[in-house]
Amino acid sequence: SALEKKFNDGVALGRAEGRAEGRAEGEAKGRAEGKVEGRAEGEAKGKAENSIAVAKKMLSEKLDISLIQKCTGLSIEQIENLAGRPRV
Repeated sequence: SALEKKFNDGVALGRAEGRAEGRAEGEAKGRAEGKVEGRAEGEAKGKAENSIAVAKKMLSEKLDISLIQKCTGLSIEQIENLAGRPRV
């Protein structure tokens, strides 16, 4: 009947709209999570690069490796590699 067809059409339309809305929400959430993750990775990379730059300056001033480790958070091995003298 015509009423049944309208009902079925309405259900189909509702499902399609629901899927589209769900997809849009999922994509927006994914983009937001990606931005947060990207920002965190960028900040971590920047901090690591800064620590390396500081360590290099401290090495050029002939400061003790243990002091450099305390100030930068880098490992002794990382600092020795920066200094060009790998641990024995």
